[in-house]
Amino acid sequence: MTTASASGRRLLSTVLTGLLGVLAALLLPVGTAQAAPVAEDCVGVTEGRYAGTFTAPGQTHCLELPSPQGARIAALTSRGGAGLTVQVEVVDRNGTAQCTAGDLSQGVCGLTGTAPFRALVRADDTEATGPYGVHLVRTDVLQKDCQTLPAGTFADDSGTVRLETGNGVFSHCLTIPADAHSTSELLRVRYGFPEDGELIPRYVVSMIDTDGDGPSCYSHPTPNQPIRTDGLTSCSFSAGKAYTVLVHGQDAPRSHTLDRWDVTPTARGCAVSPATAVGAPAATGTSGQSGTPRCHRITTSAATDRLRIDARDAHNSTHTLVMGGDGGTACYQKNLACAPTGSTSYQVVTQVPDGWDLSDSYRLDAWKIATAAGPAPECVRPVSVAYGYGPLTGTLSEERTGVCAALPSVDDDRFRADITATDGGTYAPVPSLYTKAGTDLCTGRSPSYDCQASDQSLFVLALPDRTDRTAYRAELVCTTAPCGGEEVTVGTVTPTTVQSGTVATLTVQGTALGMSTTVQLTGGPAPLTATTVSVSDDARTLKATVDLRTAPAGNWNISVRALSHQYAAGTLTVTPPPVSGLGTYRPVTPTRLMDTRSGLGVPKAKVGQGGTVTLQVAGTSGIPASGVTAVVLNVTATDPTTASHVSVYPDGTPRSSASNLNFTAGQTIPNLVVVPVVNGRVAFYNNAGSVDLIADVAGYYTTDGSGSTYKPITPTRLMDTRSGLGVPKAKVGQGGTVTLQVAGTSGIPASGVTAVVLNVTATDPTTGSHVSVFPDGTARTSASNLNFTAGQTIPNLVVVPVVNGKVSFYNNAGSVDLIADVAGYYTTDGSGSSYKPVTPTRLMDTRSGQGVPKAKVGQGGTVTLQVAGTSGIPASGVTAVVLNVTATDPTTDSYVSVFPDGTTRTSASNLNFTTGQTIPNLVIVPVVNGRVTFYNNAGAVDLIADVAGYYTK
Repeated sequence: MTTASASGRRLLSTVLTGLLGVLAALLLPVGTAQAAPVAEDCVGVTEGRYAGTFTAPGQTHCLELPSPQGARIAALTSRGGAGLTVQVEVVDRNGTAQCTAGDLSQGVCGLTGTAPFRALVRADDTEATGPYGVHLVRTDVLQKDCQTLPAGTFADDSGTVRLETGNGVFSHCLTIPADAHSTSELLRVRYGFPEDGELIPRYVVSMIDTDGDGPSCYSHPTPNQPIRTDGLTSCSFSAGKAYTVLVHGQDAPRSHTLDRWDVTPTARGCAVSPATAVGAPAATGTSGQSGTPRCHRITTSAATDRLRIDARDAHNSTHTLVMGGDGGTACYQKNLACAPTGSTSYQVVTQVPDGWDLSDSYRLDAWKIATAAGPAPECVRPVSVAYGYGPLTGTLSEERTGVCAALPSVDDDRFRADITATDGGTYAPVPSLYTKAGTDLCTGRSPSYDCQASDQSLFVLALPDRTDRTAYRAELVCTTAPCGGEEVTVGTVTPTTVQSGTVATLTVQGTALGMSTTVQLTGGPAPLTATTVSVSDDARTLKATVDLRTAPAGNWNISVRALSHQYAAGTLTVTPPPVSGLGTYRPVTPTRLMDTRSGLGVPKAKVGQGGTVTLQVAGTSGIPASGVTAVVLNVTATDPTTASHVSVYPDGTPRSSASNLNFTAGQTIPNLVVVPVVNGRVAFYNNAGSVDLIADVAGYYTTDGSGSTYKPITPTRLMDTRSGLGVPKAKVGQGGTVTLQVAGTSGIPASGVTAVVLNVTATDPTTGSHVSVFPDGTARTSASNLNFTAGQTIPNLVVVPVVNGKVSFYNNAGSVDLIADVAGYYTTDGSGSSYKPVTPTRLMDTRSGQGVPKAKVGQGGTVTLQVAGTSGIPASGVTAVVLNVTATDPTTDSYVSVFPDGTTRTSASNLNFTTGQTIPNLVIVPVVNGRVTFYNNAGAVDLIADVAGYYTK
């Protein structure tokens, strides 16, 4: 496609040139016009098509033209097919050449000499004879014989003109009246691909206004499609000018279909909608037929806004061409997202090019990603990207189509973007890293991209083509650390004094600290390297744990190593470990000790992000003021504002990585906790958001010898209301109670039992409720043990006093089935084991390979954990261990059973969970061969185990 200009020559588009897929620009020969002799016997012709025949080799035919001096003409000849290929030159009556062959083919041949003017026609092959054709069109005025090319609407196919060639026809002319076009138009030329493969298809479309100028045009190519059969060309027209359109092809059976549309804000058939927030649901469009354009007008409040526009479909085939408010091209045609600015409205033309897979419909995202004030408000703003950003996890869907972050990066930062689908899907989100100029500097493909940053880059993750939902994990890793212009500094390290025999948490303050930063202690028998467990989002606070359980007392030098540099950071004084005896158990009536909602035991307030509350337990609710080594609490998290975890640990000691409760926003969930008591108090830490915490005491361990010892037994099911095991077969109704005989059953003695350890599971509840387990024959208190929602299955460990050989189960609302599996009992006969609390410590994590191989536990699979002889637990004499077991990232609904190594697993279970859930439960499990075993029933799941203490003779 070509146009003419004031100078007589301007290229509009390329030309289709081959059945073999070769795209090249074809113009008729352009050179200096030469004078030619005036032939005798000139034939007078009219404007339009002329057919002649060369009867002898080397002939030159003279055609006398009707055009006057000052006229502009086109002389078009066949570009192949039937007939001869000829060359035309125009001279005046004196034989003076008027223009070149190229001017004639483009319609800008100006007749400046003396009339009459003559066209001299010669065959390309001087030896050839036969018929030929010349199409003469005057272009300085509109020709009534040239069909009008009407303007169409994007809503339908109105305005289409179909042109045929062959049988002596190889060209056509069309007109666009001066009052019938806008200043910016989109043309589509659909080329009917021929069945005859021997003739290379060629055509050119030229446009010329009545003053001899042509519009400024750009033909939009399609990747991997060198031969366009439905090409789009955008053109800028002059207001008030009329145009002639020349379609110049072959004398062969061919079809050309032309359409044109206004692409300024007055375009007809454009669906209008405003730009949305990042991640908002997309607009929906119907694709129509292959090659058919559709139009959406996207508006925004200010020309300084930057949008991100992307069309998505099931085949990744929908291309977009974006025009600005002035009709100029804002984004060239492609099937990738673009980020225009500079206008308050954009005409987004969508098209599935011929040969691309056609979807019935597509989605159009049009997000406002930035304004003059900066990135969109919904984009998170991390404080630091020293080592990268993330990892982020979540789900994108048609309800939430993308997320964004405004990064404090600087020029020349480089990131590796690791993007994966975590739900087993094929298509992961697509990352972009935009500069302020709207350039996406991410290259590559899933799962790893290379992203070059600029000053304040905008990171965007978008729902990809071919899917309407994907769960993902995304992380930007700084490959030129530290990124963001930060420099590493190391300030204080706290605490400066810790006890030997513990796992201490050290807190490092500084800048540009990362997970690769390490803390080392020297000055003892051998260096100790701390394990970095967390770094704050601003990279200014690092927490690392160091194992001091065998470290001798004394002063240790602290050094911090970051990015190959070593920084001295003071001294750590390690004091001798405290003396602690073995404890026996004293059950108490379940009693509420703490409730942050009412201010019971602690101030009335939610526990905020990174916040801690400390509860006095010694000397309260029947617990002695001294001699208490550990306390048994049922801790409940309720009304959290976000997903988080809570750790319960001894007051005045460093908090380890062990956690006790995991929950999601709005969830109410309990878990039993056995926690050492230091200074008569225990502390509660919340990791994120804010949450209310409740603590109900069930008993305590004392060194005065007045308590009971523990006898573990093989986990055994004692009660199931679904089958009538132990109690009548029926759900427990609203306000209802069932009582279970425990003494004298399943290896539990008939007398001397002070308390029993039960894993109690609620299943198939009809509504949200709570269950309390309490001693038979006693008044039930406000303490609860399980909280659940309708339809949920959830377990919790319960240590409950035994009265009359029985325990009772109360349901508050609706109806629910209850299951109880016994793990052991406390007895006064002295035959059991005493309890030794330890600092809560992580023993096992299948995600990292700690304690067991690094792998999820598969369907029907087991892993066995060595507990004796590790983390302060003796190598022998251990009868049972207290573990907080957490299931995370399960692939399907399942349950986990924890049982002694080398024994037959029973029907008893310890954790029940649903797909994707993270849930903990306390487990007291017998130790055989120094080990315990974990069984998963279905799917695959990661398991974590934190030790709280052990029982020994």
